[in-house]
Amino acid sequence: MSKNLLIIESPNKVETIGKYLKSEDFKIMATIGHIRDLSTRGMGFDEKTLEPKWVISSKKKSAMRNSKTKQEIINEIKTAASKADKIYLATDPDREGEAIAWHVYEILSDKDKAKCYRITFNEITKTAILKALEAPRHIDIRWVQSQFARRILDRLVGYRLSKLVREKLRGTSAGRVQTVALKFIYDREKEIERFKHTKWWTVDVVLENNAKLILRDLSAALRKKVNLTKPENEEGSGIDFADEPSAKLINQTLEKQFKIYAIDDPTEKNSNPRDPYKTSTLQQDAINKLGWNVGKVTVVAQHLYEGIKIKGEHSALISYPRTDSVRISTTFSDVVKDFIFKKYGEKYYQMRHFGSDKKKNNDNVQDAHEAIRVIDPFTTPASLKNIISRDEYTLYKLIWIRTIAAFMTPARYETTIVRLENNGCKFYTYNRRLLFDGYRKIYQHYETNETEYDIQLNKLRIGQIQKAQSIEVKEHTTMPPPRFNQASLIKTLDEAGIGRPSTYRSMANMAVERGYAKLDNRAYTMLPIGNTIIEGLSQYFPEIVDQEFTKKMEEHLDEIANRDEKWKEWILNDFKPKFDQELTTAQTEMKKVEPEEVGRPCPICGKPLIYRTSKRTGIQFIGCSAFPACKYAEFPNAPKRVALEDKCPLCGKNLVERTNKRGQPFVGCSGFPKCHYIRKVGKDGKIIEFKNNSSSPKKKATKKKAKKN
Repeated sequence: MSKNLLIIESPNKVETIGKYLKSEDFKIMATIGHIRDLSTRGMGFDEKTLEPKWVISSKKKSAMRNSKTKQEIINEIKTAASKADKIYLATDPDREGEAIAWHVYEILSDKDKAKCYRITFNEITKTAILKALEAPRHIDIRWVQSQFARRILDRLVGYRLSKLVREKLRGTSAGRVQTVALKFIYDREKEIERFKHTKWWTVDVVLENNAKLILRDLSAALRKKVNLTKPENEEGSGIDFADEPSAKLINQTLEKQFKIYAIDDPTEKNSNPRDPYKTSTLQQDAINKLGWNVGKVTVVAQHLYEGIKIKGEHSALISYPRTDSVRISTTFSDVVKDFIFKKYGEKYYQMRHFGSDKKKNNDNVQDAHEAIRVIDPFTTPASLKNIISRDEYTLYKLIWIRTIAAFMTPARYETTIVRLENNGCKFYTYNRRLLFDGYRKIYQHYETNETEYDIQLNKLRIGQIQKAQSIEVKEHTTMPPPRFNQASLIKTLDEAGIGRPSTYRSMANMAVERGYAKLDNRAYTMLPIGNTIIEGLSQYFPEIVDQEFTKKMEEHLDEIANRDEKWKEWILNDFKPKFDQELTTAQTEMKKVEPEEVGRPCPICGKPLIYRTSKRTGIQFIGCSAFPACKYAEFPNAPKRVALEDKCPLCGKNLVERTNKRGQPFVGCSGFPKCHYIRKVGKDGKIIEFKNNSSSPKKKATKKKAKKN
């Protein structure tokens, strides 16, 4: 019988951790997330005292046949705890994990509570787990209370605003942090609408050796004849003309021959590697460089952290993926140093120390754990290429390169400026040569701004004449700021100090999921209902949608977690009274948005059809104004299902053309969800694979049962 009980969150970690702890010494159990949550009756807490009302969910975690209810999980934990000598609460190393550990502690008997210890580890390795077991501590009640405050605030704001939004603005919901993210998208859209395009002109020269010349200066006489966008141009920049005639005048002044009058002394410049990843920067890079969405990044990173079966054994490949720190332990730094020395040589290594990523406008970094890094530098992406899935390999490679590159020397470039003149006009070009590749030795897979630019400098001399290949006047137009995509939105939220590693995913997805915005070519575009929601909330709840107010709320949560600030006082004395008053005013004064009529009657009852939005999914559709008496509905934006002549080989019903969530076409059975038969279709429209979809809960359960037997 095991002497000790180790309790974690995810069952996916059990096998990985089990490799490092003897079964006769430790029994490992998973809570499968939270075991208790706020009651769904009312607000879930006492509105006068803010005392939470915790309940045990009666629902199963999943639809799997052998899944357990939370009460069954609790009963098993209690039974195992009563038999254990020591109980280690090893839930995730963040505030939510601390709260889950507290909930487990609270459901135990007083006798078993005395045996409880809290441990945390940022990576699932033998060294990290054994080190954690050697340094047990008590549950940090300040972290737990900070999580309580977050949940209460989210309920307090979310429940009441959502009710108001549904009753007055015909929306689906509104949240404390997600509404601020939507406000960013709204503000950018308004900025684009207000943007006024302006034009400017340049004189562009390309020499016969393909060197591009930049107009740097004009003689005093020429300056008097032309209109410039600004009278003085900064060092290194070019001259821009305010009108086309000015640019053409300079163009007509130039001859085909340009004379070199100076070659500056070479200067060296370093290109430094970036810091290791934190959650927001990993999400940004995976979205921009891999073309993924934030949800996919989160899921695959979690797999790499929890452990993947490699050659028959579960192995964790990266550290904890939800972090706002770029800190790296000295122990790991030593391992990376050893790897770089052996793989690339001593000249490629640079000692670096990474602290917390505290920016001037983001001083509330939790810094609870390390950066996102690989577990073992010697486990190279190449060694895993044909062992783990393609997505797991791709993300691991991205993290591995960023981790190793962070400890490598800068790349060194030599830049030489070449100056030329032509009839009172001075130009310059440059030559950039790579002296030492440094971190770029492994970073070339991903584009960087630093590149070589060879104009055959060794052939150039002062006094030489260079012939022009082309001299052109080019028109340019200022462009409005780009719409947010998931990566740029997360970056902006992070820089503004809004949200946390665990919330970036929901913040990036909520606008689309609620039907307030849509992703068009991966960029957010506001929908009319989204504009209505933000404009209504901005009028009556200006602080709720203000980014500075949301940042201050995060700072209050940090104060609760890191100091002795009482978690209830600030909400009860400062936030709640003002919010209650604003809510009362809004309920009284806010005009109700009437539904937009489609312009035709319901084919069933004859009442007007109106545009509606699903409260559950946020999808817009056409429904009857007499709902719920009449439930007629149309979904014009739903993909059309084209019936085929082919029959399903499993059930005999017609096959239909369908589209998955990613917009990819496939052929499926019209009997879905009872029949899960599908066949994939290639880009050329040809059938490339027949498949009996095994992703259904029923088939998964059957498969699992068969494997067990």
